[in-house]
Amino acid sequence: MSLQFNVAQLLKTNVGQTREYDFESDLPIDLDGVLASNISGHAKLILTNFGIIATVTARATLHLICARCLEPFQTRAQIAFEEEYRPSIDITTGLPSTIPVGDTAFLISQNHNLDFREAIRQNLLLAVDLIPVCRPDCRGLCPDCGANRNLQECACRPEETSSPFAILEALLGDQEQSGSPSEQKSHVATSTGHPKSHVGDRRANG
Repeated sequence: MSLQFNVAQLLKTNVGQTREYDFESDLPIDLDGVLASNISGHAKLILTNFGIIATVTARATLHLICARCLEPFQTRAQIAFEEEYRPSIDITTGLPSTIPVGDTAFLISQNHNLDFREAIRQNLLLAVDLIPVCRPDCRGLCPDCGANRNLQECACRPEETSSPFAILEALLGDQEQSGSPSEQKSHVATSTGHPKSHVGDRRANG
């Protein structure tokens, strides 16, 4: 089945009339390097004064590359959207339509075919993760030998990561070994005493 539907009969009816369609397509859609296949869904069309409002739900299989292990994987995506389609040809006169085309509206073709393909592509793009991961616990590649750690263990030593508190721990360790500054001052005062007190004692004894 196709993602195109001829809406000539709907355009000839009164405002507010509706049509509903199920759709399915085996033709993949390119999402800027990511492929979407097995596309299916449901659409409800309603005729307005300016054209047709399409309310669509769709599902597709996304073919992605894991950002951690670089292996291809597939995932299912589901989208729902509402888009406006405006005629390019007046259904009554056969002349170019005088209805203004909005900045966000899609065009109905000269043969009165409404095509969901571009609208589905744009909405599926929003469903693709910026950093796709094949599974939440993916272990990725070894940074040294490049082995896929989901499939095998490598003999590379794990990279030693320094804690942001390592310098503080070293400073605290040095202070514990040499004593705190207050203890050092107390020790100096006790060992040296006060020179003036000894002078006073000698005068008192004399």
